[in-house]
Amino acid sequence: MTNFAWVIDQTSCIGCHACTTACKSENEVPLGVNRTWVKYVERGTFPETRRDIAVLRCNHCADAPCVKVCPTTAMFKRADGIVDFDTSRCIGCKACIQACPYDAIYIDPEEHVAEKCNFCSHRVDRGLLPACVVVCPTESLIFGDIENPASRAAQILASRPTTVRRPEQGTRPQAFYVGASAVALDPLAPVHGERYMWADRRTGGAKDYTADLAAPEPVAVGGRGSLAGTYLPVIDAPTAPLGAPRGPGIAVVGAPGADGAVAGPLAGPAAWQGPVDPELTRPGTRVAYDVFHPRPWGWKVALYLWTKGIGAGAFGLIFLAAAVGLAPVDQLTRVVAATIALAGVGLTTILLVADLKRPERFLSILYRPQRRSWLAIGAFILVGYSVLLGLWWLGTLLALDEGLLAALGWPAFALAIMTALYTMFLLRQCEARDLWQRPVTGVVLIAQATILGAAALIPALLALDAPAALVDVAAAALLGGGALNLVALLAGEAFAEHPTANARAAAQLLVRGPFGGAFWIGGVTLGGILPLVVGGAWVGLAMTGAAGGPILLGAGLAAAAGLLWYELGFITAGQAVPIS
Repeated sequence: MTNFAWVIDQTSCIGCHACTTACKSENEVPLGVNRTWVKYVERGTFPETRRDIAVLRCNHCADAPCVKVCPTTAMFKRADGIVDFDTSRCIGCKACIQACPYDAIYIDPEEHVAEKCNFCSHRVDRGLLPACVVVCPTESLIFGDIENPASRAAQILASRPTTVRRPEQGTRPQAFYVGASAVALDPLAPVHGERYMWADRRTGGAKDYTADLAAPEPVAVGGRGSLAGTYLPVIDAPTAPLGAPRGPGIAVVGAPGADGAVAGPLAGPAAWQGPVDPELTRPGTRVAYDVFHPRPWGWKVALYLWTKGIGAGAFGLIFLAAAVGLAPVDQLTRVVAATIALAGVGLTTILLVADLKRPERFLSILYRPQRRSWLAIGAFILVGYSVLLGLWWLGTLLALDEGLLAALGWPAFALAIMTALYTMFLLRQCEARDLWQRPVTGVVLIAQATILGAAALIPALLALDAPAALVDVAAAALLGGGALNLVALLAGEAFAEHPTANARAAAQLLVRGPFGGAFWIGGVTLGGILPLVVGGAWVGLAMTGAAGGPILLGAGLAAAAGLLWYELGFITAGQAVPIS
């Protein structure tokens, strides 16, 4: 079976950028974006300095996350191992960019669709080599079928130690590096300053905060030193499967042994990593040249998470209160609550479509979905919830039989929960953003939907002079949602152990870095402590009646504003850690 892959020999690469220009010419890649690029990292202090080079591009992963997350099958994996794309199907949702741990995908500024290196598949299908391989003056780029022992790529893999980028993501990348420097491949090792070698560095991307991040920490492996998040060759080590990970962010591939296994990264006295390079501790280690990668998702996605919480929470709270007898709910209150929920879901849909680069293709998610994508699944959940919620609203307005309303209401309530929760699964498919993989995301989403639903209902309940018992339910929702949100953020984010270097770096930026205000003031104080205290005071009868109503109203609105601020920080911090 054919399996095309890259072998990139950094011991002979001279950093001439011929591969970049050939790729642009062959594939008509516009200015400002790249399918392949060369990164320079410099370390040391003059006159004792060194420049390390890395050629970066799509890794054509065996388990490609961009294929899984694409809602319309625009990204697909061919039988020969090439991860290719179909621009006619792309809606420009940018989910594939969030899923790629290697910064390999971009949005074409002219066609507004996702594109990347595809091994020049139009050439490969005619028996030709990719354009970058043809022009490389030092033959540092080797392309071939690694399942064919006669191919040069397979022979190099069998005879020389190689490394892969970010193996902790579990994507099984098919781009293997020979002699690659740790600082060039590890996106967290060097600092991106205000200026590169030939120009000012563009800001607004993932490389603005590297100076705020802690340096990679040394970790003992095999009795010798190596660095978390770096890639160093191991020779004469015990055998292990091809590309098996060694420690956080480390993977090494060696020559096959007698049993066909590959010398790899298991710890042991025979393992050799070489001395720990002091330059990897950050001082004097800087990027001299790199390309710009913008943050794909911005305020629209953060606002969509917020409006989605209102849409799910407002109906869920009022329906549950009536269905289980927590408080009497009259017809007008039900209609108003359902109207608020419909408005929240409607704004969510508008924001989702507005954030697409090809919004006119949005409906293709519904008639041509990729069934593994939680972006596509979420679209069906939103449509189903909107339909049932609309029918429940209409039935309530027409004063239909309570049994019929309950038959509509319980499935709608289940879809309200899924509306609040499905983003957890979508964020987990974003392999490039380890902060978003945290286990407590689902708890936070439910807590926030509870708070936002109560915050949206309290003004209506006070204006409608609703029964005190129903206002008590809303206050209790603030109390419960605030407590749950507070515990989840503190235990799951501020004081949690994060399993990867990328997650630790993003959490550092969110909790102790430039986004700390969004976390501590927006999420913890306004979205946790305030609703907990005010809701608790109301439920404890310390604050009721005309005097307490404005305080409860203010607490709900402040909590909603704080959660929106937190969502902005959470979405931005997850994308503020470099991945290339």
